[in-house]
Amino acid sequence: MENTNTRNTNKNGFTILEVMVSLAIVGISIGIFFSLIGTSSRLREKIDRHAELLLLARTKTEEALLGILGEKKVMGNEGKTFEGITKDGVPWRVSEVDKYKEAKEKISLNMNHADEDLVELPPKGTMLLNTSVGGISIETIFFSGEPEGEDNGAEEEETTSD
Repeated sequence: MENTNTRNTNKNGFTILEVMVSLAIVGISIGIFFSLIGTSSRLREKIDRHAELLLLARTKTEEALLGILGEKKVMGNEGKTFEGITKDGVPWRVSEVDKYKEAKEKISLNMNHADEDLVELPPKGTMLLNTSVGGISIETIFFSGEPEGEDNGAEEEETTSD
């Protein structure tokens, strides 16, 4: 005789609860994946924008070093300043300061003539170029190679015109 109380324990398939849990896990995973893609895309745009501004700042610095920036605005004793806006609406500014003259003026204001010989000055023709483009700032020190007598001639012209 056969026992009719035994059950067949072989299961062929998933229950509806198992299918729903697996679909929920897959749905959450897909949502996280697309969120990461969106964040990555926004980050890539920021990186591209930063690289574009950095390239523009480097270009303006090179143009200033080559002397092809355009018309300059002289701001008193501070030096030359060039500024403008690109076609995309990005403001830029390049300032050129003679560090030798700046140090000389600072010494003459703060010390008497005897102490001037003790202070080290930067070489004549030392220039600081400050380029600002859309929040990016590049400072470059270069030497203009001005002859020694050129600075003295400018001072003599100033004193004779007074």
